[in-house]
Amino acid sequence: MIMNYKKYKFIYLIFITIILLFGISCEKKINPDFHFDGKEFLIVDGILTNENINQKIILSKSVNSFNEKPEYVSDAEVSVSDGIRLYSFSEDTTGMYLSDEKFSVVINKHYTLQISFEDKEYTAQARAVPFFSDNSLNYVSYNDTLYHIPNPIAQFNPKEAAMYEVNADWSFVPGYENFPEKGTKAKMFFYVLKTIDVGEIFNPPAEKIYFPKGTQLIVRKYSLSPEHEKFIRSLLLETQWAGGNFDIEKDNIYTNLSKGALGFFGASTVLSDTIIVQ
Repeated sequence: MIMNYKKYKFIYLIFITIILLFGISCEKKINPDFHFDGKEFLIVDGILTNENINQKIILSKSVNSFNEKPEYVSDAEVSVSDGIRLYSFSEDTTGMYLSDEKFSVVINKHYTLQISFEDKEYTAQARAVPFFSDNSLNYVSYNDTLYHIPNPIAQFNPKEAAMYEVNADWSFVPGYENFPEKGTKAKMFFYVLKTIDVGEIFNPPAEKIYFPKGTQLIVRKYSLSPEHEKFIRSLLLETQWAGGNFDIEKDNIYTNLSKGALGFFGASTVLSDTIIVQ
């Protein structure tokens, strides 16, 4: 696959040079200190797409500590309106609500989420934006036998923000047939934003997934509206990019949900592609 950043390489190199002039600061150890004030929030996780499917919204309750399993929400009333039609959602499994009928979102049309739970009302609005370019996520060779997907900065495009969901499967590749599933399948997410943050460049070391030639990559590219990009950026600053050389002051993660709820309700255009690693 061909990289899509040559056009902006000069801007990128200038940015890197400016950052390096500031020098490299020391990494610092982070000791999160949580003070639970008794407030409980509804957590919303839902992205409508332009695919004609039963759309999905996941509801849960906020947790008080790291690694605590979320309590999923049942008996909520969930619906989405496009200003003309109202789509009702019914609980399929615990915490997961599926639309009663299949529908697809239309680019630049506004969708309103409405949730009723425990005598409280929550709302959010979202719209899907079009893509500027096709799927351009690339893989590179690590050694003679293995490959990996490089830092998403290589995909930087100031005209487009996107999320990539990659499902890798090499269970059928000769020599891997008898490996456990954890050793032959992986799901990865990559985020390409319209800006490049210092914390993204000098982020803490992260695990890389390596896969052999012949691996099947199912790549789904989601367009991100400006609001959705803002949510993703604030989330990355508090998670994947936190604890590095250029950390920032902690802040609340952005949300487009009304008071009392956290998370994000989005709408995206989706491109799907299946790639065999050569």
